[in-house]
Amino acid sequence: HIITGYDVLPEGVIKPSAILKIMQDAATTDASNLGADYPSLRSKDMIFVITKIIVEYNRLPHVDECLEVRTWNSGTSGVSFVRNYVFNVGEEVVGKATSRWVLVSYATRRILRPDALFTNVTTNEQEELNMEPSRRIRLSENAPVLKNQYRASVTDMDTNYHVNNTRYGDLLVDYCGIDFEKKAIKEFEIHFVNELKAGESVEIEA
Repeated sequence: HIITGYDVLPEGVIKPSAILKIMQDAATTDASNLGADYPSLRSKDMIFVITKIIVEYNRLPHVDECLEVRTWNSGTSGVSFVRNYVFNVGEEVVGKATSRWVLVSYATRRILRPDALFTNVTTNEQEELNMEPSRRIRLSENAPVLKNQYRASVTDMDTNYHVNNTRYGDLLVDYCGIDFEKKAIKEFEIHFVNELKAGESVEIEA
C-alpha cells in the first residue's frame, strides 16, 4: 500500500483509521483466499465482526512510503479468531498488530462457535507476536474528562449497517484532546462492544 495524502495526519504520519483500513483489506483478502469471502458468509447467514484490536509502532509510517502488510490467522481463543499483522517499509519492521474476530449470525447478531465456519482456516501458530488485548478498558477515576457527543451518519456505515471499525480510529484522534503536532501515537487499543447505527448518538469521554 502506497501511503497517500488522505491516509495521513497534517504532519504526514499515518492516521489510525488508515492503518485500520489497510488491515481490514488484508484480512478480507486472506479470508477470501481461504474460502470465507463475504458473499459466501452472507449466503450462510454469518459474518465476521471485530471485537478487539491493538496496534503498536516502532515508528510511524509516512506519506509516500510503501507499506507492506503481512497477516495470518493464529488460531482461536475461546469463541474468537486471532489474526496477527506485521508492517514493513522495505526491510524495516515499522509495527505490528493483533485483532480478535468473532463469527456472528447476520440476522440475529448472535455469536457462533468457530467450528460453525464452513471452511478450514489455515493457521500459523509458530510465529507469536506476544500481544494480548486487555480484558477490559477502563478510564482512570482520577483522570481529567472531556465529553463530546457524536452522531453516526450514513457515511460511517458499512455493508453490515453499522459504523465501520475503521471510523473509530478517526474518533480517537478527533476527540481525545491531544495536540498531534506535539505528540505522536505509538500504540492504540480499541474494544468494540456494541454496534453503532446511522442516526444514533453516543457520548464520548476522554
